[in-house]
Amino acid sequence: MIEAALGIIDKMRIEVYDSNDFTTMPKKTIYVQINPDRYTMKYAVNFNEEQPQNASSSNLQYNNSTGEVVAFEFLFDSSGIVPPAKIKDGKGLITPLEQAADIAASLKPALVNPFAEVQTVDEQVTEFKSLLIGYNGETHQTAFLQLIWGAYTLQCRVKSMDIEYTLFRKDGRPIRAKVKCVFKDTVSHQVMVQKQDKSSPDMTHERTVHMNDRLTLMAEDIYKSNQYYIDIAKHNHLLTFRKLETGTKLFFPPIK
Repeated sequence: MIEAALGIIDKMRIEVYDSNDFTTMPKKTIYVQINPDRYTMKYAVNFNEEQPQNASSSNLQYNNSTGEVVAFEFLFDSSGIVPPAKIKDGKGLITPLEQAADIAASLKPALVNPFAEVQTVDEQVTEFKSLLIGYNGETHQTAFLQLIWGAYTLQCRVKSMDIEYTLFRKDGRPIRAKVKCVFKDTVSHQVMVQKQDKSSPDMTHERTVHMNDRLTLMAEDIYKSNQYYIDIAKHNHLLTFRKLETGTKLFFPPIK
């Protein structure tokens, strides 16, 4: 109710971490000055494109997927027309009343003295750049980031940043800038393993036999075929595949 009455909107925020453990408290939280009006998402799949000799085309073999790449453009403006961006420690939250106070404060320069020289945008852009791509001498890394905007969330790092200054004071110092950032998603090794398909038939799998497990069904679950259970019995030196002892560890080798 308060948000609607004051015209408050959900500001996009960027949480800044020193490591890729996003369950910890972020070092800083950046609330953008103005929400982006668009963003682009890119996905790519890489193939082994080796071509046989004297062949006119190649049989593409899957190599890997590059994950999500997203580009946002952020506006920085120190003219006083819009409320300033906010940078808070930890997961600092902005209240509706705080946003309302910022809106009121942004009107004061124009009402009090419309001819006063405005501040430059240099410091805002420099701090933003330092938090997102500045080198941390302790971790020997740039920052790990979590973008949050409504239902959209991305754990990522910055691949590139382009800064364009578009409005200037009489002395040539900028008062408006556009900062385009390209973010690449990132996950920890533990999360990566959890996301991978553990039933892939081109990997060796270890399974522990539970009560009522059947070798035929276990093999079919991994290889997506019911024709390999005899080979698995031989590989594990089983005397019979019809009755498995609970607690036995079985190995399912990759298909060749």
